[in-house]
Amino acid sequence: MIGDVAWADGRFVRGPDVRLSPAVHSLSYASCVFEGIRSYGGRILKCEDHFDRLRRSADVFGHTVPYSSLELTDACYELLRVNELADAYIKVLVYYDDADISFKGQGCSSKVVIVVLPFPSFLTAQPYRLATAAWRRPPASCHPYQAKTSSTYALSYLSYRGKPDDCDDILFLSTTETVCESSGSNIFFARGDTLFTPTTELALAGITRRLIIEELCPPLNVSVVERDIPYVELETFDGAFLCGTAMEIKAVSRVDDVRFAGSALVETLASAYHRFTSGGCA
Repeated sequence: MIGDVAWADGRFVRGPDVRLSPAVHSLSYASCVFEGIRSYGGRILKCEDHFDRLRRSADVFGHTVPYSSLELTDACYELLRVNELADAYIKVLVYYDDADISFKGQGCSSKVVIVVLPFPSFLTAQPYRLATAAWRRPPASCHPYQAKTSSTYALSYLSYRGKPDDCDDILFLSTTETVCESSGSNIFFARGDTLFTPTTELALAGITRRLIIEELCPPLNVSVVERDIPYVELETFDGAFLCGTAMEIKAVSRVDDVRFAGSALVETLASAYHRFTSGGCA
């Protein structure tokens, strides 16, 4: 699945040769942080932003990343070249080795690995159908939501496994019944010419989310309101969409029994995002 060549701690190696000991600390104790990055036509999207967030995530877990963002960026571009990929998904992982088998991780060192795989643009006509997850997001005092860490996605995995067959993804709610995000993407709702999106207190501060708010919406004169969104408010919106590096912008047709009539604004933003990733101006 991954490219023939990977990058591990400063060296280019055969992808199949990247192996982990079963005693790796991050495997048992979810101390891995990571980034998923996209390239379009050989151009890496928001690479610096991804590596800035990777370092912030690493700091939360006490990781040391002994490579500059420029070195990591150069490694990504070289991986695209040697694996002959233009439209790709680039996964960067920072994890602790197997120096300590206990949760304490004493003496463990941080390892950095980059792998790439083919990943064409995610364009489908069918909007997503969401179901609220059986699991709730605990308060921010209980989890480091602003770190992109493997521990966050344990609930995503469990919730996705339990979703109804007629749904494409799940939607997390907080313990106070406000909207958080999907299994791995931020969510926006549309009402007229205004977008509404949950705060990032209980959701990852997505790079695509920020791109939409800061770069795509202003030229379109679209207002964005960031606030808590109660679940009971969903029926008042015209439309909704998910967004993320892998997801891009994906319309949502319903959440549970709440159906959205459709919003031209969602289609406009999806087109603007496609132009942006294709190298044009939004």
